[in-house]
Amino acid sequence: MFRQKGDQVIRVDYGQRVLMDVLGAARRPDSYAVMLLDMSAAEAFRREYRKKYGVPLTHLHLIIKAVAQTVEQEPWLNYMVTGYKIIQPSSIDIGVSIAADESVTPVVVIAEANKKSLKEIYQELATKASEAIQQEQENVRRLNQLGRWLLFGFLRRRLVRFVAGRYRVRRMVVGTTQITSLGFKDLAFHLPSHMGTAMLLSVGGVSKRPVVVGDKIEIRPTVYVAFQVDGRVVHAKRAMKAFRRFRRWIEHPEELESRSEGLLLSSAKRQGSS
Repeated sequence: MFRQKGDQVIRVDYGQRVLMDVLGAARRPDSYAVMLLDMSAAEAFRREYRKKYGVPLTHLHLIIKAVAQTVEQEPWLNYMVTGYKIIQPSSIDIGVSIAADESVTPVVVIAEANKKSLKEIYQELATKASEAIQQEQENVRRLNQLGRWLLFGFLRRRLVRFVAGRYRVRRMVVGTTQITSLGFKDLAFHLPSHMGTAMLLSVGGVSKRPVVVGDKIEIRPTVYVAFQVDGRVVHAKRAMKAFRRFRRWIEHPEELESRSEGLLLSSAKRQGSS
């Protein structure tokens, strides 16, 4: 390594080495698309939903549901590539990255998110996110143990690539479709690494911005969303049509509500019969 006088070498711990190898093994997306969403209707919907059901939904819960509904109607967004095979998973499992303090970002997987009501998504995300954050330190400890066991970098990188390439591992860890949100209001959007799904949706912070409404300029709550897609299975032009469908779900959340109410009734009937 070439160094100039005064340069310092910072040696990372073994867990960080494993994480660097994992990110190095990740396949970079082939296409990016960014949209600005008007969240005015979503804001009003959240207030009404809280009055009606006592559930303090956030924008993230609506986005999870909207992504799940979009994927249900556009199932090819849920494909996963393994080698020269394309697998269509039997369920829509949304992996949600949870902002935390360590470099090992916890991921909560909401299985069959398209079949769950907004209330069920809220409850499951709250429970699993709390558990994931508590597990965060344990994950770091395990990575350090693994790094110490695999001292030779070339062996560690081969093992990481082998494991990261396994379809079952990826589906269990990150789900079949990914969403990530850091929750910072002053963050427009970010483009994180994604681990083998055909699509990753990155959500920025909700901020008030001037938008054109008809012939007028109004100040409204808005959010940038960035889509990253795997061009091997997702055609960019076709994907944009699907993303417009996602935008419609967010900007017309009453359509999500009617779907959610039906799921709530179904869930209540199942609980009553049991």
